[in-house]
Amino acid sequence: MTKIKILLAAFAVFVFTIPVAKADNATTSTSTVLSSATSTSAGLGATTSPGSVLGLQTQAVPPIIQEIDNAKVQLGNITLNHALTAVYKNVKNKKTGKTSKVISKYNLTDKDIALAILDPASGNIITTVGRQNGKTMVFQDPAVSVKLTYFNGVNSRFEVDRPANGMVLALKYLISPTENGSKAAIENSLYPAVYVPYSQNLNTPDVIAYGKNYLDGVITTVAGQLYGLPSFAIPGQNITQAVPPAFIKSLVYAEHSDTTAILSGNAQGALDQMNILLALNGPDTYKYSVSNDGFASRGIAQFVKSTYDSLVKRHPEAFLNKDYVVGMQDHVNSIKAMYLLLDDYAGDVRIKASQGFVASRVFDYGAASYNGGTTRVAKAVNAFGDSWNEDKSGQISALQSQVNSLSAQVKSLKSKVKSAKDKKTKASLQSQLADAESQLSSSSAQLSTLKSSALKNATVNYLAKIYKVIQYFNDQQLALK
Repeated sequence: MTKIKILLAAFAVFVFTIPVAKADNATTSTSTVLSSATSTSAGLGATTSPGSVLGLQTQAVPPIIQEIDNAKVQLGNITLNHALTAVYKNVKNKKTGKTSKVISKYNLTDKDIALAILDPASGNIITTVGRQNGKTMVFQDPAVSVKLTYFNGVNSRFEVDRPANGMVLALKYLISPTENGSKAAIENSLYPAVYVPYSQNLNTPDVIAYGKNYLDGVITTVAGQLYGLPSFAIPGQNITQAVPPAFIKSLVYAEHSDTTAILSGNAQGALDQMNILLALNGPDTYKYSVSNDGFASRGIAQFVKSTYDSLVKRHPEAFLNKDYVVGMQDHVNSIKAMYLLLDDYAGDVRIKASQGFVASRVFDYGAASYNGGTTRVAKAVNAFGDSWNEDKSGQISALQSQVNSLSAQVKSLKSKVKSAKDKKTKASLQSQLADAESQLSSSSAQLSTLKSSALKNATVNYLAKIYKVIQYFNDQQLALK
């Protein structure tokens, strides 16, 4: 039994109530029992307030968030400048034969960055402007001493020596999607962003709770907007019945949490980092996030353009924003798209793997497809049944060794048959060869099935990560009882 299977079996039957907002603002409660066969629920909503989906309660704004809001206002009044450097090329005049230098393009070489720093001694917020060149930032303001410790665009981190124990509350940063080309192309692409980078100094219980409450509110809104829409994964059910909102929350956290930290047992630390960012930036969290893996996935839902555009066309009833960039910057719109896509993926698996499809595993199928595609998931379900989501790399390695050994044996036997002198020896060798070829054919077929149907390791680990997040939420919920 693999690690994932053990995780699933470890989740006890858990009952929770999800009040779902109806179109007329009335509420209805549906009891959902999630057992080991379903990967379990994230355990949200066990203590709910009237009219909510995830048990939200009005929460006071932490004092530091109020300070951050003031810092953002101060940064809003600062203008950021930039510098372009012309790149020349030699051009020969066909008539005169003379060569002259002309500008071929421009490069963005430097740009300003502004910081808002809290001086804990005075309680004042100091703003300062530095200069960025590549991944280097220099602040020459004598009133402050700031050092860049980690470069990550708007989420870069800093160490403040002056004022003593100073804390960066927010920054203003020039987003530069185009950094070389025509002058107009570069300057038209530049735009300022005010953001709060993650800081361990902001890791406090009230901030963490504020961020968690924010995401719960977004998912509450999404679930309300999707209420009544039919599920493609489970015909006859609504989409929020087929995939409870608690599962979507787990998927969102898993998408933006460190895999190593979660799988090594530090789910709380990894999830807290996301909660802190959500608290500090609210609807702007991940607004400027674009993956550098070649797919340019965007925002909190990490969609690529083609996937999002096709989803918009398939679901006009969901009223998704038709603009890909704007849609991915909107948390409600993004998570609604995530919800719809997960249900679509699970429905596709239902069609492709009708014999092995289990309705209670809709979320698992959708989440696996979110990472590895529906075709591979459906093949795994058809080929392996209940163990479709297990790591098959050990079996593949063992079968590959067996195939290699049998191939070498067949080659050797063929050579011996060819050089055999007497009929009796030749007949015996041919019999051995036939057996070896039969075994090789069988092992090769098994290996081919495993390789073409088993989930890739990345998807297996992705599911394991999600299951750990779900387990963490269940443990937290059970601890409150």
